[in-house]
Amino acid sequence: MGLRSNAPSPSQMTDTRSVVRALYIYTFATLVEWPQGKRSGEFVIGVFGETSGVYTELNKKYSGKSIGSQKIVVKNYKSTKEINEAHILYVSPENSNYLKTIVQTTIKENTLLVSEAQSGLSRGSVINFIVEGNQQKYEINKTSAKKHKLVIAEKLSNLAANVVK
Repeated sequence: MGLRSNAPSPSQMTDTRSVVRALYIYTFATLVEWPQGKRSGEFVIGVFGETSGVYTELNKKYSGKSIGSQKIVVKNYKSTKEINEAHILYVSPENSNYLKTIVQTTIKENTLLVSEAQSGLSRGSVINFIVEGNQQKYEINKTSAKKHKLVIAEKLSNLAANVVK
């Protein structure tokens, strides 16, 4: 009789960091104030890059929910040319080398640019995911937020691991 393990196989295990990042992104949506022109129509959360992980979690758990009166739509972008009109844009780590290019588009569109990159804040992101110890956290660049004409709620700033003013 062979031994059987009750542990889930790798394909059954949940990517917990992606779950947490998706939850953070949804929370950012509720605690950031956009300019008047972005407060009607669909609320677009875009992911530039990966289609599994954060994109899957956002789609599964938050697509169709609402931010105020706006219904959430989750989009995946394959190239920088496709990126437009997103309220929030998460740039996956493998696409972090495009941050400086993306900043120009996202400033004009008042997009909350979220990255997970080494020196993400200094490269133009408004919010950058970091891991401290074993915990998923985030940092905020208030100067970038102002350039994007976004108002970050004090609660969001208070919970950040680092805030650059």
